[in-house]
Amino acid sequence: MVTGATGQDGYLLTERLLDEGWKVHALVRRPEALEPLVQSREVSSTLEVHSVDLLEPAKLLDLVADIRPDELYNLAGCSSVSTSFTDPLGTWQTNAGSVALLLECVRTHSPHTRFYQASSSEMFGYVPGGNVVHNEDSRINPQSPYASAKAAAHLACSSYRKAYNLRISCGILFNHESRRRSNQFLSRKVVDHAQTLRRLSPAALRSYPPLAMGNLKAKRDWGFAPDYVGGILSIARQINVRSQHLGTRPDPDEGAYYRDYVLGTGRLHAVWQLVDRAFALSGFDLEWHLEGADPTEWGAHFGTTGLPAVVVDPALLRPADPIAIQADASRAREELGWTPRTGLDVFLQDMLKEHSRLAFLSEERK
Repeated sequence: MVTGATGQDGYLLTERLLDEGWKVHALVRRPEALEPLVQSREVSSTLEVHSVDLLEPAKLLDLVADIRPDELYNLAGCSSVSTSFTDPLGTWQTNAGSVALLLECVRTHSPHTRFYQASSSEMFGYVPGGNVVHNEDSRINPQSPYASAKAAAHLACSSYRKAYNLRISCGILFNHESRRRSNQFLSRKVVDHAQTLRRLSPAALRSYPPLAMGNLKAKRDWGFAPDYVGGILSIARQINVRSQHLGTRPDPDEGAYYRDYVLGTGRLHAVWQLVDRAFALSGFDLEWHLEGADPTEWGAHFGTTGLPAVVVDPALLRPADPIAIQADASRAREELGWTPRTGLDVFLQDMLKEHSRLAFLSEERK
């Protein structure tokens, strides 16, 4: 069972499970958004799509109790930090309340289920203006409604695992991108702008407004989403994966032996580097100005014309942002053998494929 199966990770995970031969129950709000997946392969007997709202507990409870899944991947909920500030109650209900409901349903109706919870690095918080590296033992310090709800769900999972010996694990994932990334995210904004420029005539290009950004020097840990989906599967199936990777006898398949894992590349790239590579891969060379303490004076212009290409919008600057947020995924690497691809090109090339973007747009319009 996969909740949130139309999101980036949910869609990719559903594809992966179908490829492995699983019977997949996909829980979504808009069943039509999975139509491309249904049409791309013969899945009539292996994929069952359920229209479910996380705020409708009765239907959710009935489904879990009826299906009693071997594996349940909870990837649904609000995924936007900014949206959580405008709708904190809705964010809490979908990101924390629904998790408590699922946990209780697993406990009472399907205790054999391996339950995976999508936690977030946001729940750790940060020191404004500082450099932070997070692992599984980092202090939880949420600083947004989104982070608070994710932290509550994460702690609930830990409590249920310990109190009821359930097979529960959480993946604490850092930034990961792909062609299925929605327009709420920075990477999609940058790629969409670069793709638009690539389609313009020379005359239109000269008059097109520059890309407006926030802090260009902020550094983040970006990876490629399909690699992280592989990590999700390894976390859910960690008893066997850990044994095979370490060459040791498997631990008992009980909740007491399940652990949470951070997933991230451990490599940092500045926002301006992300923009620079997206433009370069689209055929545009940029010349950057990143001197001085005033971020509004930073930016880039096209190397061929000298026209402004990237500017900083003061409204997009967040004074409390950390300089760098980095993952320490050494536990996943050492115990599960998880080794993600690194670098910006691996996901930017995927996002810049024209046919992939057009397919994504056609799905969003439905």
